[in-house]
Amino acid sequence: MNDSPQGEPTEPLVEDPGANGAADGDSAGLPETEEPSGVEELQDRIAVLSHELTDAKDLARRAQADLANVRRRARNERAEFRSRATEEVCSALLPVLDDLHRAALEVDRTTERWDGDGGHEAAGNVVRGLSEGIHLVLRRFQDTLKRQGLLEIEADGAAFDPRVHEAVQEIPAGPGQREGEVAEVLRRGYLLDGRVIRPATVIVAGAPPEPAEVPEDSEEDGKDANGGGDDESARDPAAPGSAAEPLPA
Repeated sequence: MNDSPQGEPTEPLVEDPGANGAADGDSAGLPETEEPSGVEELQDRIAVLSHELTDAKDLARRAQADLANVRRRARNERAEFRSRATEEVCSALLPVLDDLHRAALEVDRTTERWDGDGGHEAAGNVVRGLSEGIHLVLRRFQDTLKRQGLLEIEADGAAFDPRVHEAVQEIPAGPGQREGEVAEVLRRGYLLDGRVIRPATVIVAGAPPEPAEVPEDSEEDGKDANGGGDDESARDPAAPGSAAEPLPA
């Protein structure tokens, strides 16, 4: 069934090439509009992220440096605290160490004195046993303090060093001693971890004494008095042969 009126044939629709051509020509003549590029947006975003990453790395490095400083400071504080505590304990024990040294020295002297006397053999054996016991305690005590970093200052016969020695007296140098040498140690000194906690109290050897010189005039006078003329003439001015004249009456 045909919708068109009867008697009127239907004509097919024909496209107008002119119209299409004109439309194509108009579109070809217009400039193309540039849309925002996605690559540029990505590049901007990458630049921003790179800057943020650099800042984050700097912040992390600063945080690591601060943490290292805190750890180093805490380690130094612990070491300082330990050193101070050890110094206080060792300083308190030094008088005990001095007493042990004196006791050992006194026992040794007593042992040597009684060894020369045969009548005290039994007592000498007792003293020798006591001496060995004191020396054993002294060695163990010294070893314990040495493990804590305590060392005795070398002083006897060493050159005087004001950094570790404290001179209280100066005496003339004796045989075999040199000027400026420690002649005697009155009290031992000690170092703790290389730091002086008590200097050694010492007596220093000074210049050796100069030999006494006899004046030449005294020697000549002595020769004249002893060798020249008669002894009685020398003693008595009025004696014959004396060069001295008698005093007037």
